[in-house]
Amino acid sequence: MNCRGFSPCLCVVLILITATASLITANAQAPSSVSLSPLLPMPAGPYLIGRKGYALTDSSRTDPWPSGQEKNRELMVYVWYPAQPTSHPPTGEYVPGARLLDSNAGAKAAAQEMFGARWPQIVSGSIASHAVDNAVPVTHAGKFPVILFSHGITDTTFSYTAQIENFVSHGYVVVAIEHTDAAGVVLFPDGHIRLHHRAATPTPAPKDPLQAMIASAQSETETGAEDVRFVLDELDHGAIPIRQIADLYRVAAVGHSYGGTVTVRACQLDSRIKACISEDGEVNPVGAYFDYPDHASFQQPFLFLEIGQHPTDEMLARMREPRAQWEQYLVHEREQLKACKPRSYHVLLNGADMTHASFSDGLVLSATPGTVDASTALSNLLLTEALELSFLDKVLKKEPSPALDHTRRPLPGVEVEQIGK
Repeated sequence: MNCRGFSPCLCVVLILITATASLITANAQAPSSVSLSPLLPMPAGPYLIGRKGYALTDSSRTDPWPSGQEKNRELMVYVWYPAQPTSHPPTGEYVPGARLLDSNAGAKAAAQEMFGARWPQIVSGSIASHAVDNAVPVTHAGKFPVILFSHGITDTTFSYTAQIENFVSHGYVVVAIEHTDAAGVVLFPDGHIRLHHRAATPTPAPKDPLQAMIASAQSETETGAEDVRFVLDELDHGAIPIRQIADLYRVAAVGHSYGGTVTVRACQLDSRIKACISEDGEVNPVGAYFDYPDHASFQQPFLFLEIGQHPTDEMLARMREPRAQWEQYLVHEREQLKACKPRSYHVLLNGADMTHASFSDGLVLSATPGTVDASTALSNLLLTEALELSFLDKVLKKEPSPALDHTRRPLPGVEVEQIGK
């Protein structure tokens, strides 16, 4: 499902307040009697994958919603990196600490909301990652470009494991940020747990509920963008000790839905980021991304991947969105995209059953193996991975980008438009 066909009020709520994870879970749910796919697709690149977690505290920012003794903003960050072969099989926990989370009532409920019928298999280990925790990094191949990854609202970066593993296997270091309060659940090394913060309904009700929701979502996006910039600072300062393998002059930011809006804002504010990808992070009725009072603009090439959907008059009427308002939204989105820098792309994904959830693992893991649904979900996921990898290879590695630039043989269900000035 894509929010481009929904009313402004509902769309803001869906994408930015409570629903990215709900959308993914709803599409990923399977009856308990159905056998779920046990493993993710094998990463296609030549490198094996290591993973290590780091707990960080930003002493310059106070915690807006502390759940205990926290005073400053705290984050969990997981670094996924090209790793040397080991004597152990290349599998690890899909969600680190899943058993501990399952033993906590609040965390278990949050995990079930995120992963649905897959959660018991994640806890048991029958759904696993291809990453080896604390594996020895590859050091003989030079330094690798870095991707800062941001998840959707009420979700976790582990829901995007296949995408992250594919990046790493092709020679990238992925620094995946668990955005505290926006994430469904975050487990820290000392055992304390942070759940998604659900903002209270304002009293009295605002005169303009839509604008109030937009302002709240915009503020949450700003917080996420500051998370990204803080993590990049920590990389620069060596607090996350990966400088021997990470090329901090070749940094990209990638995010899905809420994470896409976070990524855009971080790119607007920080020129250290050299490439920007938003995975279906548009905001109806605002535009491709939020407009901020500082009018900050992109300095880096931008890949905007969007699920292509054109609502009928009947659909707009059902969602109480006037056609004129929809058209105004599209006009502003177009103005924003035209203002991007050269080497930017707007990609509409129109393939069969391509949805907002197609960027994550959920549809692949929940599909019954051998079915058309399983094949379609996997094909859609691999397509998004190929488009993003092609863009990053072009911008950060100066390599050709056949998936985006070979317009004579366009990919089925994909409309690629070069944008920018």
